[in-house]
Amino acid sequence: MSPGPQPGRVRMIATDIDGTMLRSDGSLSPRVREALSAAAAAGIHVVPATGRPLLIAADVIEQVDLRDYWVFANGAVTRHLGRDELVRGFWMDHEVTRDLLGVLRQRLPQAGFALELEDTVAFEHGFEHVVPVVPDQEPVDDVLEAFDESVTRWQKVQKILVYDLTLDIDELFARVGAAVGKRAAPSYSGLAFVELAAGLVTKATALELLARDLSIDPSEVASFGDNHNDLAMLRWAGRGYAMANATDDAKAAADEVIGANDVDGLAIKIEELIERSTG
Repeated sequence: MSPGPQPGRVRMIATDIDGTMLRSDGSLSPRVREALSAAAAAGIHVVPATGRPLLIAADVIEQVDLRDYWVFANGAVTRHLGRDELVRGFWMDHEVTRDLLGVLRQRLPQAGFALELEDTVAFEHGFEHVVPVVPDQEPVDDVLEAFDESVTRWQKVQKILVYDLTLDIDELFARVGAAVGKRAAPSYSGLAFVELAAGLVTKATALELLARDLSIDPSEVASFGDNHNDLAMLRWAGRGYAMANATDDAKAAADEVIGANDVDGLAIKIEELIERSTG
C-alpha cells in the first residue's frame, strides 16, 4: 500500500522549457542543468513539460541528462526517453483536422500552418521564422496536401500550429479561438504561433495522468512555468511557481513568483526543494 502524501516532500518536478528552464537567449545555465540532475539523483521525477514537439525539443534533450518522462506538445504526448516508449498520446481525428484547417484558412487568409504528427512534422513556408529549431526537411505549399500524401496520411496528428506574422500573438489567439469554437483547445507559449490540440488537453492533463501512474499525489508535485500554456499546470500542482519574467496570468495562477530565467530562478528553487525533501 502506498504510504500516501508526505507533507513538505516533493516527488515530481514538472518544468516548462522556454522562458523557464532556458535563458532568454535559448541557452541552458550550468546551474540549472546541475539542479535538474541533482533532483533526479535524489529520486525526484523531473518531468520537462513543453509546448514543443519531440522533433523541436531535440536541442534541449541533448543538453540535459534527463532520461525519465517528458511531456511534449502541451500535453498531447508523454514519452519515457530512456525506454524510447510512448506512454500516452492524445490525437486529433483526421476529419476534424481537415475541417479545422479549412475553417482557419477561410478566417485567416494570411496565416501559415504546420501539422505536428506522431513521427514527423509538415509545415508551410514561414515556419522557420516562428520556431527556435527548424526541422530538417523542406516546407510544403499546403500542409493539407502533404497530409493527404502517402508519407503522412497514416500518421497520427498531435497538433495544428497556426502562425501569421502580420498579427501579434494575442490577436492571433483570439481569432483562432473564435474560428474553432469548442472543437479544439487553442494555446500559446511565448512563441509566435497558436497551437490546437484534441479536446481540452493541457500540460496538466498529461501530468495528472502520469502522477496517477506513479502513485504521486498532486500535493507532492512542484510545477514551474512562465506563460499562458502553463496556467493549468501551475494551478494543478501542489506548488506552482511562476518565473519573475512570466506573464501576468501565469503569476496569478502560481502560488509563488520566483527569480527570472536569466538569473537561475529555477535552479535556486529546485535546490531549496531538494533540501526540503531529503533533509
